Amino acid sequence: MMRRREWLKSSFALGAWTLGGVLPVAALAQGAAPPAPAAAPGFAVWLRFAPDGRLTVLSNVVEMGQGTHTSVAQIAAEELDLPLAAISVAQAPVEPAFAGATLGNYASFGSLGLPLSYRELAPVCAAARHLLMQAAAQRWGVAPEACRTAEAQVVHPDGLQRLPYAQLLAEAAGLTPPAGIKPKPRAEWKVMGRSTPRRDLAAKVDGSAVFGIDVKRPGMLIATLLHAPRFGAELLSLDERPARAIKGVRQVVRLPGVIKGAAKGTAAIAVVADSYWTARKGLLALKPSWSDGPHAGTDSEVLRTELLAAAARGQGLDFDKRDDPLMDPPAVTAALASARQTLDISYDVPYLAHATMEPMNAVAEVGRDGAALWLSTQSAQDTQAGVAKALGLKPAQVTVHPQLIGGGFGRRLEHGFAIEAALVAKAVGKPVQLIWSRETDMRAGGYRPAAAVRVRLALGADGLPTGLRVDGANPSLLAYSGLTNGPPNPELDWTMGMGWTRHDYAVPALHLNWTNVDPGVPCGYWRSVGASQNVFFYECSLDRAAALAGIDPLDYRLRLLAKKPQTQQLLRALAERAGWGQPLPAGSYRGLAMSAGNAARSAHVVQLTVLGEGRFRIDKIFAAIDVGVVVNPDAVQAQMMGGTLFGLSAALNGEVTLKQGAVQQGNFDGYPIVTLAQTPPLDVLVLGNGKGMRGAGEEGPASIGPAIANALFAATGRPVTRLPLSRAGWQLVS
Repeated sequence: MMRRREWLKSSFALGAWTLGGVLPVAALAQGAAPPAPAAAPGFAVWLRFAPDGRLTVLSNVVEMGQGTHTSVAQIAAEELDLPLAAISVAQAPVEPAFAGATLGNYASFGSLGLPLSYRELAPVCAAARHLLMQAAAQRWGVAPEACRTAEAQVVHPDGLQRLPYAQLLAEAAGLTPPAGIKPKPRAEWKVMGRSTPRRDLAAKVDGSAVFGIDVKRPGMLIATLLHAPRFGAELLSLDERPARAIKGVRQVVRLPGVIKGAAKGTAAIAVVADSYWTARKGLLALKPSWSDGPHAGTDSEVLRTELLAAAARGQGLDFDKRDDPLMDPPAVTAALASARQTLDISYDVPYLAHATMEPMNAVAEVGRDGAALWLSTQSAQDTQAGVAKALGLKPAQVTVHPQLIGGGFGRRLEHGFAIEAALVAKAVGKPVQLIWSRETDMRAGGYRPAAAVRVRLALGADGLPTGLRVDGANPSLLAYSGLTNGPPNPELDWTMGMGWTRHDYAVPALHLNWTNVDPGVPCGYWRSVGASQNVFFYECSLDRAAALAGIDPLDYRLRLLAKKPQTQQLLRALAERAGWGQPLPAGSYRGLAMSAGNAARSAHVVQLTVLGEGRFRIDKIFAAIDVGVVVNPDAVQAQMMGGTLFGLSAALNGEVTLKQGAVQQGNFDGYPIVTLAQTPPLDVLVLGNGKGMRGAGEEGPASIGPAIANALFAATGRPVTRLPLSRAGWQLVS
């Protein structure tokens, strides 16, 4: 086996000097992903230096609007003392070497992109910087530790002599950094921790940015498709002639189901044509006959009743101490029996769609010995494996090219659409771009699960909780997801515990029980996942408990956070910003809610005015987020804003409903999104008070809904137990 030093020596050539391979400088300038080396010791695979000293950093995080690539450039600039202008970020090849040591998966989810990028890249860049210092020190005959770096140069201990990185690359390639090189301490940061303009904005403004839907291949045909109108149904009959009669239509392709619960026979029909509109016209000309399938009787209101009944029974699976050390069902039973007061309340929420701006799409080329795909995906490695299995290939025979994503939110963690594109391309024998219509996207599943819970909170003499029992009922997200991210217990959906388990609130004992109620509707990860509903359940229950105890809702939470000073600081800072406790105009009220369902902590205060029975206006939204360590404050603020509005849409009107097994919503007329005119003033406070780096992408959706609900509870004394608010009898007036 080649030693690292020998391999590094061999990596220097006339192209780009790489800590891991060679790529022509012109390709780097175009942002192309450099090829991975056959062997990649140490940090070598992530960095590519050009002979002029410019650097391209490879990232396995896909840019979907969260701004991670800008922060990746900041990490490299900080650790290498390079100007930001000298750093490019390119998408890494979808190969095992780039899966990442922590996840073991090439995927972007869970607000992990930035924290894991820092964990992976900061030591790599710190070691590269030391290699350059070693090379300069050898020339000067001084100790490397006596040198320093600044502006892409190594500076001599005398402070006068300087060597540009470009002159040291070849020598640095033959050196090995000493063990124990650590990234710079936070106190020395000059680039990280400061707002930096997003590097992708200019291309997105002028239209040069390439999203999945923008990809073009020579000889490419366009396809669109129709899924069975009910989940699990299959095709009974089809006359293809009306579609084939349309000029420009090339072929009609019948596709099997590619998700759990799909029919074994044909579950979708694709029409392939010279253009999208021709394919769409051909598809609309078809009159397929479908079976009823096993879920033809599914009805949202009936399902809601079943979920509430299952939660009331509480006869499912118990979480245990592996999920939370405070899990203690006997203690909770005793607490409820001896409580001074008991809160017993049920809640429910509907299925939710992701409603991304860019509908699902993929370009596929399939040959005898392999396949290639260009697409917007959050899970490139799972997509590679899934497509390979469907085509009877090995994963290494499938090349995946991740593109910019026009909205992910968890929707693009699944890869059924990529398998469909590959199967259509194989059937046609030419490159094919498969584009789902908005209606197909809205009706094809992958929803945030519908859920119901019964919350029982035992309160002591001081009004604070002595025990909490939560009985939940919902379909298992994990049972449908193709993401490599399974639970220790395959029978238990751990996402149901997000926002309940390992919480900052001091509740002495917990009992969490989950019943799987599965109507056959495919579920998927939705922004903030289980916290998106559980924070609503928990935070509204706390306001009810505070009211029973006669304690201000903010003070009540601060008491529960006595052992969590950092979270207390978040709520105090937010409350001060929002003027909590100060007099309000007549008819105006405030509501508070906090999210602790993911790594970061965030919260909202909503100030609203009740305009009459069932009508209200949001006067202002105050938000605060603590990500521990802030790399780019503006990016964190933008994520919190986006997450807030994402959750606001869901809280006000968001729901996917079914009638006789068919999804009723097909576009934004039936699944409304908050418009600019409806957006209230939004004030975001960004904090960085911790030591660990935490992502911000999952924050915002979970706590905005309960903050509004708690403000309405403060106004009326009537708790909101159902979302969206339109189903609870409330309408926003803009």
